[in-house]
Amino acid sequence: MKLGQLIKLERQRQNMKQEYLASGICVPSYLSRIENGLVTPSEDIQQHILMRLNIPLDSLQSDENPEKSLPFKPLFKTVINSRDKQKANKLLQDIHFYIVEHPLEPERLTLLLMETRLMLMLPEHTVEIQTNVAILEEFKKEMDTEQLFYLYTIQGIIAYQNNQFRQASEIFSQVFTLIKSYRMEDWEMAELYYISSLTLLSESRYILAIDYVKSALSYFNQEILIERSIECLVILGIAQKDTGVLKEALATYEKAKEISSKIESSKFNGMIEHNLGTCHSLLGNQKQALLHFQSSLDAKSKPNDSIVTILSIVKEYHKIIDIKNAKIWLEKGHELLDLLTENNRTFYYNHFAVYRAILFEEKNFILIFKKSLEYFESKQEYKYCSIYCYVLAKKLANDKQYKQATIYYELGFNYQLKQLKVSRWEELL
Repeated sequence: MKLGQLIKLERQRQNMKQEYLASGICVPSYLSRIENGLVTPSEDIQQHILMRLNIPLDSLQSDENPEKSLPFKPLFKTVINSRDKQKANKLLQDIHFYIVEHPLEPERLTLLLMETRLMLMLPEHTVEIQTNVAILEEFKKEMDTEQLFYLYTIQGIIAYQNNQFRQASEIFSQVFTLIKSYRMEDWEMAELYYISSLTLLSESRYILAIDYVKSALSYFNQEILIERSIECLVILGIAQKDTGVLKEALATYEKAKEISSKIESSKFNGMIEHNLGTCHSLLGNQKQALLHFQSSLDAKSKPNDSIVTILSIVKEYHKIIDIKNAKIWLEKGHELLDLLTENNRTFYYNHFAVYRAILFEEKNFILIFKKSLEYFESKQEYKYCSIYCYVLAKKLANDKQYKQATIYYELGFNYQLKQLKVSRWEELL
């Protein structure tokens, strides 16, 4: 990066207005030209700008070697591959201290991208992430292909974490288009395949999700990154389950369970047991399903993890018409809502609202369903919209409200078309 761009980046990082930085030094329009590389300021103006930014004047002479920041790149690779939060936090601190000592580092933009990517692994940095992404967007035109790769990847992960799955999928599609004529390193591609498979899974695009996760799995197996391989097997099993090949899915989960046992790790037990329960549920083995769900809960300690399995238990008891236990587990789910992150709280509140309306036969069940449908539609969760429209339509038909039932049967079909990304029923043929 050139001096003007570094000044702009540091000014924005400090949340300083152009007018304030320029005051008493030059007019704001001249500072804007400096920051955009249109003019080279005199030494006197340079010094005054740096002083106002609290940047030591000797930084101009000490930050001339663009290779200095390269030692961070191998460490960055190791952290991303391992997904070790302690290592991520340590590297984040090291990069921060380096920037403090070298504020005019020519590779500052790359370091900012690294910082932001590491912060995504550490939930306490939500505000800093938003600030960094806003700054990075300002430098989008100056970025090379590799930097754009990281920026889009960051934005895709943020969208995924906010349950904006369609937006995340679109961003990752842009990444694949971006790098068609550019060779990224194998570890970077593995991470892209892994993250993309998650978004595709959330969009029910299972075939492509399977292809991507197998590509990631191949790299992680080759590099003997066992925990990452287990994660990939879980994703693969989910895609297989959702495409109906349940025996293959069970075999995949059992393999993941076996590997996890061999390395004596309990990290993935909750996830694996939950998905084994889901497979047995679909196979009609309700007793076995509930045993796996209970094992999953026993292995989980965080409310945001436990709530997923509790909802599945509610569904399972409702499926076998054990209303008493379904209600008990529904209440357990409600007790956890206040302990969830904001996005998860709203998401599961709406699921539980639907089940409460069903299980307790609440009189205003139509209004409850409508509110939940509005929420899931706003999040483009068309799968749930379609399912709950069907449930509501069936309930209305049983109550002999046939006209209303017809409306929701049709609405459910339209949501299904949206989920499949088709605009006309003929495209289903």
